[in-house]
Amino acid sequence: MSAGREQERGGSFGVPSSDASDLAATRWMRGAFASFYIILAITNFVMLDGYARISTTVLAALTAGLLVIAAIPLPRRWGQPDWGDHLGYVPVLDGVAQVAITGQIHYTTTLMLTLVGIAVVLRYRRTFLAATTLGCAGWLAGVVWVPELRDDELGYWAVQLGISALVAVILNEALRRRQRQLRNARDEISAVADRFGSLFHASPSGVAVVDEQGVIVAVNQAFCDLVGRSAEELVGSDCLAYRPGGDSAEQRFERPDGTVRWVWSTVGRSTTWTLIQLQDVTDRHLAEQAVRDSDRLLAAVSLAARRIRTGEDARNTIIGAIRDLAEADNVSLMEPSAGALFVTGALGAHVLGTRIPLDDTSMTARVFGDGQPVFLADATADPRVSPALLKMVEGRSMLWQPVIADGVVLAVLVVGWRSRVASVSDHRARAVAMLADETALAMEHERLLRRLEQMAFTDTLTGLPNRRAWQEQLATLFAQGRTITVAIADLDRFKRYNDTHGHVAGDELLQRAAVAFAGELHGDDVIARWGGEEFVIALHGAAAFATLERVRLATPDDETCSIGYAVWDGVESAEQLLERADEALYAAKNGGRNVVQAAPEPATVPS
Repeated sequence: MSAGREQERGGSFGVPSSDASDLAATRWMRGAFASFYIILAITNFVMLDGYARISTTVLAALTAGLLVIAAIPLPRRWGQPDWGDHLGYVPVLDGVAQVAITGQIHYTTTLMLTLVGIAVVLRYRRTFLAATTLGCAGWLAGVVWVPELRDDELGYWAVQLGISALVAVILNEALRRRQRQLRNARDEISAVADRFGSLFHASPSGVAVVDEQGVIVAVNQAFCDLVGRSAEELVGSDCLAYRPGGDSAEQRFERPDGTVRWVWSTVGRSTTWTLIQLQDVTDRHLAEQAVRDSDRLLAAVSLAARRIRTGEDARNTIIGAIRDLAEADNVSLMEPSAGALFVTGALGAHVLGTRIPLDDTSMTARVFGDGQPVFLADATADPRVSPALLKMVEGRSMLWQPVIADGVVLAVLVVGWRSRVASVSDHRARAVAMLADETALAMEHERLLRRLEQMAFTDTLTGLPNRRAWQEQLATLFAQGRTITVAIADLDRFKRYNDTHGHVAGDELLQRAAVAFAGELHGDDVIARWGGEEFVIALHGAAAFATLERVRLATPDDETCSIGYAVWDGVESAEQLLERADEALYAAKNGGRNVVQAAPEPATVPS
């Protein structure tokens, strides 16, 4: 609770001032005393008649109205706050008038009750004594002025009035002494509260006072600064967000402006109150975090390097490390292909396979083009950021980090945070940049391995799979258990063509034949160069003659080829199947060449 709010409540740290409390009590009693005169006005109207009824009723009602006004707190500019004490004479005069107008001595009772009443409602002794004296003197004057009052009971009522005046004096003095004692007690409490309030507000630690319902009733400025909220927002709110699970714990607070503070929170409890203390440990936490981040970064780089050395795909490892070290919500890796960037790796967002044209004006394409990293604290406000990308990653703050090797941009790492991040700290930027270098190394290593693998499994002359690749693919087809047909195609009289046109022309013929033969096959068929002028073909299913006939007719340069094929019986080995296809090829050669020849069914061995 701020100092201003405390003073509004009447004193320091919520303790009402003595004068304010006494005045409020006096006003309440004036209101209660006014009810007595309202009842008196009604009684006079009912019990009396004639002039006495009208005059006494009006006087009682007027007195009640004035007492009600005296009970209402009026603005200070209208007068002193205790101006109602001067109206204390009115009830006394009304009591005297009641006796004089009715001419009945027993109405002295009204004056007696009035004297006791003003002993309670008047704050100042001088005003009370003057009003009491006025009442007694007025009663004596009435007795002298009105002969009807001088009856046999005059002495009795005179004694009763004197006793009432004495009781009123004693009551007024007792109340004054009691109020003085209460005032002294309140002043002592207020002094203690002032000292506590000074310590409370001057404390460098954030402090909040919580009631038994878990509602915050007071906070100091340090507490407001730590959590980034004003006292008006905090007072009256639930303390659960600021209270640790146990008696003490380290907590992370994200302020409304997006900044983060780390605090050590402790709780002290009494039977009805709870004290929450917050100590700012952000600098210590960040220093410790920097050490931990350095260790984690080294570990991530080491793991990525090991995976690269062993030939594993290190993309997911690096993406996961970036997300962890940058404390990001999502990380995506975008690589170029066919004139666009495609998401080839992602964590924290379902964007795998997303395509971004390279000729686009988006931030991703721009970073890929100029190779400069970009960070936007509020990516939603920048027109260069694709709204579709922001929707997919639910991003607020974003970082684009190019992956560069030998001066060439290979890919772009896109790091996103769903909540606003004011700036990328040193350790975050360093972690992303270093792991981007590891990503470049992993991609270069992968490209080299892919090239070596391609060289190991590709025929360098024709570009078709070589014998090693064929053997692996055939083994895969065998493992599927489906019916396949294996064929061997051999260019007829290729040696004579070589001798006539030269080896270069022979190589060109082989290249054109490879393209022509592959063009006649279906997408899931396999063709490879077996060696020399021979090609091997694997077709799905047993009805392969028509396809192989198209292959034969596609032989370029008016040359011919012979083809022998065999259908796998589901039992024989790959070597046995190829041997049958080779025998069919020899039969085609011996039968005049330029034909497609099927192998006979394998012989069945009796059991």
